[in-house]
Parts: sequence; structure tokens; C-alpha cells
Amino acid sequence: AADADADCRTGALQRNLHEMEDPCLSTQLIDGDGVFNVSGLESFMKEVKLAECGLSYAVVSIMGPQSSGKSTLLNHLFRTNFREMDAFRGRSQTTKGIWMAKAQNIEPCTLVMDLEGTDGRERGE
Repeated sequence: AADADADCRTGALQRNLHEMEDPCLSTQLIDGDGVFNVSGLESFMKEVKLAECGLSYAVVSIMGPQSSGKSTLLNHLFRTNFREMDAFRGRSQTTKGIWMAKAQNIEPCTLVMDLEGTDGRERGE
């Protein structure tokens, strides 16, 4: 399962066949330096067939401090595969920038955004 988590996060857009009926699709929307990933978003939109959703879609996210469990909660609620903190490696920043995935088996189409912690401890902000 750890390899599946890493596979879903490593590229701009990748499939994870961990969930055979509806694979995990994610992309880094904004990187840790604040750069918007236009090509990644376009690829993501084609893969999840966002145009077919029309106006029937939802966007969900959680804001909060670093290491407060945002990615873990999103993964459990929406069956996404965002990278989670490994407590055995110590508490450190896991999510950088903003990642987006499609929730699995939820209607209407639901896009889930995993945000970097609001306190930015590792950035010194």
C-alpha cells in the first residue's frame, strides 16, 4: 500500500490501479513554490472527464496547520490517495503546494484538494 501511495503522488498525473473500479487520479495543481501546473490540470481534466460533469460537481478541501491530519482525513473520506505523514520518520511537512484528486465512487463528481499546512513551519513563515 505504501508503494501505491507514492505512485499516486510522484508524477504530475498518474493512475494507481490499487482501486480497480476507479483508479486514483491526482495532480499537483500548485507546486511548493507557488507555480500553477497548467498542463497537469489540463491532463487531469481530460482523465477524469470533468467536461462530462457539466455543472454537477463539488470541490472539497480542508485547511489547517501542518501535520494535523488533513491528507489522512481526505483519504479516508473520499478514497483518495494523498501522501500521508510517516510518524516513524518524525513530524515533517508532507504536502507541498496544492494537490487535487477525484473522489472515488461519489456522485456528483467530487474534486478533492489537499492543501499545504497553513502555518508553513518548514518554510519559516
